[in-house]
Amino acid sequence: MQTVLDTLRLCPRALLLEGGAYEEMRASANPFVRGLILIVLVGVLISLAGIVGETLEWATTPSFEEMQKIVWQGMQRMPWVRQIPLENRREVMEIVRQRYDFGWRIARLFAPNPLRAALRVIATPIIFLMGWFVYGLLAHLFAKLLGGQASFGQTFGCTALAVSPQLLNLANLFPYLEVGGVVGLWTLICNFVALKTAHRLDTGRAFWATVLPLVVLALIAAVLAAIGVAIVGALIGGR
Repeated sequence: MQTVLDTLRLCPRALLLEGGAYEEMRASANPFVRGLILIVLVGVLISLAGIVGETLEWATTPSFEEMQKIVWQGMQRMPWVRQIPLENRREVMEIVRQRYDFGWRIARLFAPNPLRAALRVIATPIIFLMGWFVYGLLAHLFAKLLGGQASFGQTFGCTALAVSPQLLNLANLFPYLEVGGVVGLWTLICNFVALKTAHRLDTGRAFWATVLPLVVLALIAAVLAAIGVAIVGALIGGR
């Protein structure tokens, strides 16, 4: 329990890019396990905050059915409806209504949903762990190629501290409040400090060790997307 608390105490310092926090993680007896625990705990904490915030949003958001009905009634009274020839009006409005209803079905996917928020208690830590492992593995390989000196566990322990900016998402405890893209950028900077500290790299090499894994992942995503488009195109063309 004390180890867990000590690891959590590193987060504010890591968030503020304090090198000592990453040094402490690097020097710990089992940085990989500490990093693993940290990733899971942060994921769970964010998810719990999300449950509270999304439940409050759900409780205070007007009924989608009522909003859909009121907006449709307003649309029917708009001047452009009267400009449609009477003999075509019913047919045109049926088409408009179909597309209108489809738009609202899409909108409901983004509506507050406490059950969906509860499922994130499981999904968020898993997603964080997958991202941490894939990025950490690639970053370790590139850092080693660039002359890095950290062990596998030290790399993963230090990069786990880069999850600290995700704690800003605890703001989701409050309904309708979102942190935005600052978390992603801050995480990248934390990874830079983590790799520089763990592998004893200079600024230039630490930069490339931080960025190259993202380049590789982007290329893989682009290739998979191209393959997917090609498959869909072949299926459509074969009909």
